[in-house]
Amino acid sequence: MNNMPIHSPLFNPELTYGSDDCESVSVLLEVDHAAVRGFLEPTPFEFVSPHVWIEVVVLRSAFGVGPFASGGVIVPCSYEDTVGGFYAFCYIDTDDGLALGREPFGYPKKYADVRLQRTGRAVTAAIYRGDARIEMSVVLGEGAQSIPRVPRYPHLLLQVFPSAESSEVLLKRVIARDTGATSSMVATGGEAAVVVAAGPKGNELSWLGRANPVSGSYARGSFRSALGKVLGIIQVGRELRDRHAFGHV
Repeated sequence: MNNMPIHSPLFNPELTYGSDDCESVSVLLEVDHAAVRGFLEPTPFEFVSPHVWIEVVVLRSAFGVGPFASGGVIVPCSYEDTVGGFYAFCYIDTDDGLALGREPFGYPKKYADVRLQRTGRAVTAAIYRGDARIEMSVVLGEGAQSIPRVPRYPHLLLQVFPSAESSEVLLKRVIARDTGATSSMVATGGEAAVVVAAGPKGNELSWLGRANPVSGSYARGSFRSALGKVLGIIQVGRELRDRHAFGHV
């Protein structure tokens, strides 16, 4: 792996990390059926719901990796017999956190300014990049409120490795990863608001422009990493098919 060299690797080769002081805010959006179906069309995933989750997660303290803030856009979907959430966009603010999820599992991570703050019952979060701006807020209700049961876990990831010898894909496969099952977070629901806008270089999330917030939640507790499971291989490039690429086999 590019970020696991012999000298000074960016992250723990055992891929174990976590935090006992993790915060997250999530908003469920209702999105036009056609927009979701059109977004999923070039992927191996199938439509299951006209919704999208937007989340921000902050590891205030951490082991196995430095503290980081991340955010993402998760599209409910299915792959063969597995129903979960396609992690379609992922934003993060440290290089080790970026490499840790991108290379081993296929999270489509990009650098961004990611923020989360709670003041009383109000929780605000934001993701700022040159090609996208997300601002969201959740006003927490009295006591725990029900959070809609729209698929979110396991994360379904489309991992794509480029070829070194051509512009073709070297390897494309689907991976499932479920940190929801390994973590212990207490969530409280509330009313949500979201603004998705263009950054100075455009808006890669413009297809969410007319989405309506359904519900929001804030969670705090312990986050734990999880290994992934390969569900399927979609494409194998010539370099892997050609036995001469490996010398004598």
